Amino acid sequence: MKKKLIKCSQVAKHICDNLDSQLDTARCRAIKKHIRECPNCYAYLDSVKKTVHLYRIEQTPKLPERSKRKLLAVLKMK
Repeated sequence: MKKKLIKCSQVAKHICDNLDSQLDTARCRAIKKHIRECPNCYAYLDSVKKTVHLYRIEQTPKLPERSKRKLLAVLKMK
């Protein structure tokens, strides 16, 4: 039987869907193996971990109301 390969896009989706999970399924083990062997996915996971860490330790910046409205308008366009 041919082993299914995990694609980088599947790794990215799994990381985002399960940031706080400690899952140990066959698929999770395959994804962890892929991350160990794929420099791009390893870097992506490291970046996500660092971003989450910084988000948790930093205080929410205070934005002037006008800037907040402009930012939200730009984000809604995307």
